[in-house]
Amino acid sequence: MATDSKHPPSADGHFVWHDLKSSDPDASKAFYAALFGWDIQDVPMGGAGMYRMITAAGEGQGGIEALEDEEAGSHWLAYVAVPDVDAAAKAASSAGGSVVMPPSDIPNVGRFAVVRDPSGATIAPFRSAQGDMPAPTTPPKDGQFCWHELLSRDAKACGPFYTRLVPWEQHSMTMPGPDGADSTYHLFRRPAESADRAGMMPMPSEAEGPSQWLPYVAVPDVDATCTQASALGATICRPPDDIPAIGRFAVLSDPQGASFAVFKGAQ
Repeated sequence: MATDSKHPPSADGHFVWHDLKSSDPDASKAFYAALFGWDIQDVPMGGAGMYRMITAAGEGQGGIEALEDEEAGSHWLAYVAVPDVDAAAKAASSAGGSVVMPPSDIPNVGRFAVVRDPSGATIAPFRSAQGDMPAPTTPPKDGQFCWHELLSRDAKACGPFYTRLVPWEQHSMTMPGPDGADSTYHLFRRPAESADRAGMMPMPSEAEGPSQWLPYVAVPDVDATCTQASALGATICRPPDDIPAIGRFAVLSDPQGASFAVFKGAQ
């Protein structure tokens, strides 16, 4: 799709930031720095404690902070750009979800909220203080977040929820399963765009815990990354596997219990 260089595509509908809520932020910092080579700098936040800012391949990716709700367990929280955070929070409530944190301002950064979808997964609608952010124009580099997948215990309810919350439309595709049985994979994209922004699939039956957004990180070698992650104390939840014509991936849990995935695109 051709675009006017003076008016680059909007970031609305893109994931733009990631916070790791960790039960041991310093241990998480050491783990991810060793695994992905992230540059993680401590930023004092006054009475709010320390925020550990993540940079990968020269671009900000997110941060690590102390977990406030021990019952939630360590987890990643992804921020998605929306035109209006307050409208997104209202949509969450009216579409079967709930507001975990009401719309709030981060001085000189932007406005955000944290909402929970009908199946229990959390996500953070965000609007930059600078207004409309430009969309990413290049493929993610190694070490950067490259995909986001909702593992849902109620995909039927979550599709309409997210298309009301975020400027997305939903479409589906059939995916062959390892046992020969086909399954449905749901995709979200901005209207009139061909690139998908996120995916959704039913939570695997053997998985424990609530629905969750699973962030993927681009790596040069999925198998080598899993070997290194295991040596650093991570758990391999799904061993390296191929997605025909798409790439290779694996799902892991870091030493504090936060889930994430690694991915290498097909050549």
